[in-house]
Amino acid sequence: MRTKHLWCLLIALIGFGLVGFVPGNAQAEKTFKLTYSTYFNPKYTFIVGPMENFAKKVEQRTNGRVKIDIYHSAQLYKAKEEIAACERGVIDMTSPLDTYTTGIIPAMGIGGLPFLFKDAAAMQRSLHAGLWDFGVTKALDEHNLVLLGVAAAGGYQIYSKEEVVSPEQFKGKIWGVSGSTASKICQDLGGSPTTMSSGELYLALQRGTIDGCTRPLITGAGRKLDEVAKHLTLTDMYFCNCFLVINKDVWNSMPKDIQEIMKQCAAERDEEELAGLLEFEKGVVDKYKASGVAVHKLSDAQFDAFAKAVAPVYDWWLGEVENGQKYIEFAKTHQ
Repeated sequence: MRTKHLWCLLIALIGFGLVGFVPGNAQAEKTFKLTYSTYFNPKYTFIVGPMENFAKKVEQRTNGRVKIDIYHSAQLYKAKEEIAACERGVIDMTSPLDTYTTGIIPAMGIGGLPFLFKDAAAMQRSLHAGLWDFGVTKALDEHNLVLLGVAAAGGYQIYSKEEVVSPEQFKGKIWGVSGSTASKICQDLGGSPTTMSSGELYLALQRGTIDGCTRPLITGAGRKLDEVAKHLTLTDMYFCNCFLVINKDVWNSMPKDIQEIMKQCAAERDEEELAGLLEFEKGVVDKYKASGVAVHKLSDAQFDAFAKAVAPVYDWWLGEVENGQKYIEFAKTHQ
C-alpha cells in the first residue's frame, strides 16, 4: 500500500511539472545554439570555408547538440567590433585577424614583426608549438574569451598606385594599415599610416585618400584591389593570423565532451585554413598579372634595404610587450 501511495505522489508531481521525466533518460540533453560572427565575406574562400566546415563538424559530432549559425560579411559587426561583442556575449563566437586586436593585446603583434617568419607554414608551426602561451591566451581569458585555435592567414605585400621597391619610395605617402605593429613599420619606412579595415581600402585607393596599403594576397583578390592599385610588391614583410574564440561564459556552460569535440574541430580548422592559404597563393600572382597589375619581386639588395629600415620595430615592440624577448626567441626556434 505504501508503494502505491509513493507512485501516486510521483505521478502527481510529474503532472504539475515539479519533477521532469524523459523516457530512457534521467534528463534531456541540453542543446546550444551559437551565433558566430565574421566580417570576412565568402570570397575569402580559404578562411570562410574552414569556418563553415568547423560549424558542420561540430553539429555532426555532437549529434546536433550544438548548432552554429555563421553570419559573414560584417552582417552583425565590423572587424574592429567583433572582439568586444564576443566579450560581452552579444555574439558567441568570432574569428578576427590578430592585427585588429593588438591594441587590446599587444603580444598578438608577434606575427607582425617584420621578416621574423620565413613563410606562413613556419608561422603555423610556431603557433602550434605554443607561441601564444606566453601571455596571449591568458589575456584573452581576462577578456572573457576562450581561445580555440589560430591559423596563419597570409603574408603582407605592398599594394600601391606607383612602383615601390625601396624604402625611399615608401616615404611621404599615406598607407592603409591594420594594427599597431603595422603602423610602426610604416612609420619606420617613412610613410604615414592610417588604420582601416580591408573593406575600406577600395574606396580609399580609388579616391586617393591613401597612396597604397599593406595587405595579404587574399585581401587584394577579395577586395578587387587590382582595379585601383596597379602595382604589387611581393615582400611577405610580416604575417597575420585568423584566430577563433568563444565567449567564456558560453564555454563554461558546455559539458566536457562538447568542449573536447569543439577543440578538435578547431584544430582541424587551423590545418584546413593553412592548406587553403598555401594552395591559393600558388596561382593568385598570375591572376594579378593577367588583370594588368605590375608585380615586383625584390632583389636580395632591395630586400635587405627594407629589413634594415624596419629593424627598429623590434626595439619598439619589446618595450610594448611583456615577455617580448621570449616570444621572439620561441618564434625563431620553433619554425
